[in-house]
Amino acid sequence: MIEKLLGNRYEILERIGGGGMAVVYKARDTLLNRVVAIKVLRPEFSGDNEFVRRFRREAQAAASLSHPNIVNIYDVGHQDGLHYIVMEYIEGNTLKEMIKLKSAMPPMEVIEIGKQICDALECAHKNKIVHRDIKSHNIIITPEGRVKVADFGIARAAADTTITNSGSVFGSVHYFSPEQARSEMVDERSDIYSLGVVLYEALAGRLPFEGQTPVAIALKQIQDDPLPLSDVVSGFPEELDSIIRRCMAKLPDDRFQSAAELKKELIEVSRKPDIIGFTPQDMEHTLVLDDAQKRQFVKASSKMNSTSRKTKKPTIIKSIAVILMSLVLFGAFSYLGAAWARKYFDVPEVAVPDVIGSTEEEAAAKLAEKNLKYTAERVFDKAPVGQVIDQDPKGNEIVKVNHPPITLVISKGPKTAKVPSIVNLSEQDGIAMLTNNNFSVGDISQEYSDTVPEGVIIEQNPRADIMLPEGTAINFTVSKGPELKQSNAPVLVGRTLDDAVKLLQEQNLKVGTITKKASDSVPENTVMEQNPSPGSAMGAEGTVDLVISGGPLKIKKINLEIPLPSSPSEFTIKVIVSDDLGENRLVYNNKHTPQDSPLTIPIEGAGVMTVEVWLDNTPYYKNSY
Repeated sequence: MIEKLLGNRYEILERIGGGGMAVVYKARDTLLNRVVAIKVLRPEFSGDNEFVRRFRREAQAAASLSHPNIVNIYDVGHQDGLHYIVMEYIEGNTLKEMIKLKSAMPPMEVIEIGKQICDALECAHKNKIVHRDIKSHNIIITPEGRVKVADFGIARAAADTTITNSGSVFGSVHYFSPEQARSEMVDERSDIYSLGVVLYEALAGRLPFEGQTPVAIALKQIQDDPLPLSDVVSGFPEELDSIIRRCMAKLPDDRFQSAAELKKELIEVSRKPDIIGFTPQDMEHTLVLDDAQKRQFVKASSKMNSTSRKTKKPTIIKSIAVILMSLVLFGAFSYLGAAWARKYFDVPEVAVPDVIGSTEEEAAAKLAEKNLKYTAERVFDKAPVGQVIDQDPKGNEIVKVNHPPITLVISKGPKTAKVPSIVNLSEQDGIAMLTNNNFSVGDISQEYSDTVPEGVIIEQNPRADIMLPEGTAINFTVSKGPELKQSNAPVLVGRTLDDAVKLLQEQNLKVGTITKKASDSVPENTVMEQNPSPGSAMGAEGTVDLVISGGPLKIKKINLEIPLPSSPSEFTIKVIVSDDLGENRLVYNNKHTPQDSPLTIPIEGAGVMTVEVWLDNTPYYKNSY
């Protein structure tokens, strides 16, 4: 695959990953000169037409999603039996890699990641797309801390087909919801369950369910409850543990009913002091004894008691003095500790000022008035430079004055980019070029061109190669091809056929059908009628049909000889003629017997005469004269 060119556009550079359904490559878009990621469907699935159809359908649906926490999908295609999806290339590590590196992660860090995943899921669910394969492998964290959720729609195509394939579980059984494990219908709440598994894994440094086989793990997803986080990480906060358990409820109705509802709970719990200050390392300071250690501890204590009884009385007195001193010190430190705790927890509460729309200086002053600090996250935005465009917590929310710094999202102003050249591209490619370079499509006009083919862009405004804010609308003009000049049908009635043909040729018009019609008043080969009629508007190289005179009718006579059958004994002979005198003229109708054979009937007509003979209402003879 390396160096292969897909879609005459995407050059494969290197393999960067793979799963049970597809292989992911790093590639270069030669048209837009940017790095992309390409997911190529494995050959064993390419032969399943229904699977491929769903794969493409769901990928195209996912391409409609636009959200900062979702990996963008740019293109879908197939070539030489390979079905592929072109998507945004993200620099960063997967959440799975971070968990392996850090083991159990701090709750505040996990909550921030969870909130951003909720935002991505909320966007997808509002667009009627269920991810169905949320797992730590599909969560990418950029160096700036931005969460990107990958594989939207692709997992849905897999889950719609089957859970098993050739005897192996098809998908990520460690993260399956119970309804997925049972091959039942799933909805948005299945994503909530899988997200709960991801959060559990990040907080505990291990998955909630393990097993020797995928089937064993799937059965645990259906039947077992996960070990409480407080049993895995000593002192783990109960409120956050409760949220994770609700995410992983066996029945969908018992879970959070939307990603937005889950995010709200995560925000609320992130303000709790016991969660803000908790780190997984707290478990290192807790003494946990197994049964053998407990027995050894009891044995050692008994030995110490036995020895103490053998000591002298002065030693006992000294021991009592030490105990009394310890009690005094314990009481003193307990009092100081309680005083310190009151000082820490008895903190005034304030309403967070709403500073969205303010400048950074104005926002800082408003927060300082409430004894609140802030941290700034600066992003490109259409808002003016230095304006606050978002905040967390929101305005008017109640917090303690020792709350962690308020997060302000501050505009760096519109991000600028070089306007691409779209002249000489097709309209569709021009729109794709603008969109991929973060410009919007402005007014599209059309005009005729004798040199530029139809559908190709003639000019653009603003011009190419200048720096403008991203999102600027670029207007462009599309060729309609050469202009088809309009003309009026000339007057041909009364002209000879030769003159009429010559006149049509001079005006670049075509001669259509020519029909002759007998006339006693119009000379032969003279135009009697035309279509379109004289003066009618018609396009360039139009066609005109003509009716010309055939001159006066010329009557001719023929003697029609008809051999008669030998039976029946009597029958009726009818003769019908179609010619210039009229269609289906009945010219003869009499009874005859076989003895009248051969029968001679005189007939008159004009032009080509088509004669039909009927015997007792049955066709018997037909000829033209």
